[in-house]
Amino acid sequence: MNQKDESKQVEASQQGEGVLSWQRLGKPVLLVFSSALITLGAIELVLRLIGFSYQLYPEKIEFGAPTPAQIESGFLVDRELLWVTKDYFKKLDDGRATAPAVVFMGDSTTEWGNYERYFHGLIHRDFPEANFSYATLGVPAWSSYQGLRQLARDVLPLKPRVITVYFGWNDHWKAFGIQDKDVAWVNSSMLFQFQKRLRIAQLITKAYVGFSDDEGPLLRVSPQDFRSNLTEMARLAKANDIAMVLLTAPTSHEKGKEPEYLEQRHVEDLANLIPLHQQYVAIVREVARSEDVFLCDLARVFEGFPRDRLRTKLFATDGIHLQDEGDQVLAVQLYGCFERYGLLDRILR
Repeated sequence: MNQKDESKQVEASQQGEGVLSWQRLGKPVLLVFSSALITLGAIELVLRLIGFSYQLYPEKIEFGAPTPAQIESGFLVDRELLWVTKDYFKKLDDGRATAPAVVFMGDSTTEWGNYERYFHGLIHRDFPEANFSYATLGVPAWSSYQGLRQLARDVLPLKPRVITVYFGWNDHWKAFGIQDKDVAWVNSSMLFQFQKRLRIAQLITKAYVGFSDDEGPLLRVSPQDFRSNLTEMARLAKANDIAMVLLTAPTSHEKGKEPEYLEQRHVEDLANLIPLHQQYVAIVREVARSEDVFLCDLARVFEGFPRDRLRTKLFATDGIHLQDEGDQVLAVQLYGCFERYGLLDRILR
C-alpha cells in the first residue's frame, strides 16, 4: 500500500470515528433536549390549567382605578411606554393631521381632566378668530419615565410649539416590585417576545419582580430619576425649539387627614405622603429654575385657597384629581402663565 492510500485510509478512519462520536453524543443530547421540551410543555400546560397570568402593566400600579377588568378593555401594552390607552394611537394620528400648537402631557390628572378644554375656551374668548389646535396625550398611571420616552418618540414628531408637563403623583407611589425603568428593561429583553403567549415567560417575570421586591421598598421613580427625567425632557424640548411649561401637582391633602386607603399599596407610611409629595413638587421647581424652562406653580396657587373649598369644590375625595371647578381654576392659572411668559403669541402666530 503506497503512502497516498495509507493517508486516505487514515482520513476515512478519522471520519468514521467522528461519525461514531456524534452518534454517541447526539442521542444523549437529543434526549436531554426532548426531556426539557416535554418538561417546559408540561409546566406551560399546568400554568394555563390553573389560570396563571402575569402582565407588567398597570394591574397593580395605577392609583385606585382603573380596575383590572377596565385595564384589560382600556389599555394596550407598549414595549417602550409600558402601556397606553386604546385610543392613544388614534390621538397621535389626529395630532399628525392637525399639527397641534400645544401638547398637554401627563397622567390621569390630564387624561381624565377637562382643563385643556377650558384653556381652549379662554383662547377662543380672547382670540375668536384664532386657529388654535391642541392634543391631549395624558395616560392614566404614567410617571415621568414614560413621559420622557413619549416626548422623544411620539411628541417631538408632532412639532408642537409648546408642551405642558404635568407629572408628580405616580412617580412617588410604591413600585410594584420593580421600578418603571426596570419594567422597561424586562420589556426590552427576550421575555417580552413571549410575555403575551407563554405563561412560563410570565412566571419568570413574576419571579424576577418578587426577587427585586425582597430588596426593600422602592418608589416607581426615585427622586434622582424624577429630576433626571424632567431635566432630559427640558433639554429635548429646547433642542427642538419647543417651549416647555412644567406644572407642579396641587393637592388637598392635610396632615392627619390623608386618605387611609393610600397606605394599602401606594405609600409605606401615610405620615410620609405629604412630605414625599412636596419633595417631588420641589424637584419640579428646581428643574424649571436650573434648566431655565417655564414653571406654572399650581401647587402654590392651590395652597392659597380655603381648605373647605379645596376639599369640597376643587378636588375629588382622593385629594389628587380635580373636580370640574378645579379644572376651571387650573385652566385660568395656566392661561395666566401663558400670558405672563409670552406664550400666547407663540401658539397663535
